[in-house]
Amino acid sequence: MLDHIAVRRSDVQANDAPPNFTTSYRASAACTRELGRLHEEIATALAAWRADHLATDPALVPEAPVVRRSPARCLVQLGPVALTVAWLQRAQGTVADGELLIVVWRGTVAARTPQGFERTHDRAGASSATPIWERVLVAVAEREAQWGWAPAGSAGDAISSATLAAQCVQRLCAAYEESNA
Repeated sequence: MLDHIAVRRSDVQANDAPPNFTTSYRASAACTRELGRLHEEIATALAAWRADHLATDPALVPEAPVVRRSPARCLVQLGPVALTVAWLQRAQGTVADGELLIVVWRGTVAARTPQGFERTHDRAGASSATPIWERVLVAVAEREAQWGWAPAGSAGDAISSATLAAQCVQRLCAAYEESNA
């Protein structure tokens, strides 16, 4: 009688649909790697943009951006504008529950601070930055090799991290040019 139950149980497992990749535990590590790629692509695109300005007119080379990165966040301050890319996810959630928030700001988000210990009287006051452009995306993937970012509910419009980084840097640089015009 127990053999019959074991056979029926294995039949049920064989007919179950495979779980979505973004809800699996493997997706968390893949998401971390993909965010690293996205942050690296942003830094590379910014360096290329500055190099293009250096080649065309060395007198108008933009100042070096301040880039601060962590596994879930990337912040770029480029003169009077900034870009933030943040992966927002519940502590016990899956990648399917997370969102990628991208914002281009007018104003200072990452002030240059001297290296060393911070003291309360040395800290800057409230940020005066205002958002110029915002985008919220979710991870879309059937497996890590097919990773993409798409607006919620439109998985067909998924783009790669390299394409997304190019779009982010394009928006940031357009805001920089506009603020200096």
